[in-house]
Amino acid sequence: MQRIWAALLAGTIAAAAAPAAAQELRRTDERHLQRQFDPVGPQMLETARSPEAARPRPVLLRSPRSLAELGSYDAKASAACRARDFGQFEQHRATVVLAGRTYGAALSQGEDLADAKGLAVPKVLYVFEQQSTTACRVWRLRG
Repeated sequence: MQRIWAALLAGTIAAAAAPAAAQELRRTDERHLQRQFDPVGPQMLETARSPEAARPRPVLLRSPRSLAELGSYDAKASAACRARDFGQFEQHRATVVLAGRTYGAALSQGEDLADAKGLAVPKVLYVFEQQSTTACRVWRLRG
């Protein structure tokens, strides 16, 4: 019995003493990490694309007060937003900062508002929470 235990112990020690290089996981070849692919096909790009310069996003309103304090929830516009019939043409092209949070915003008569059903009320600033999701909520701020 002791011989069996001694043989098992010796085998375990031998396996633990195997060279570290044999136990090391192999990494991806560095050349794979440096390749850049065209999103359309597998061709390799000849030159790296430069990142687009971020254009400034106008802030239409800043306030230490919260969205619930300043605005009123618009149920019809929220339902249309969830159906993608009401919202900003480009998310966060214009913003409002309320109580430290940034929201997407659009003026009712501005060019940034996509209003397929004609729900916009004149002289209103619309604020969007979670636009382009099924949880989209639209708030009205009167100016």
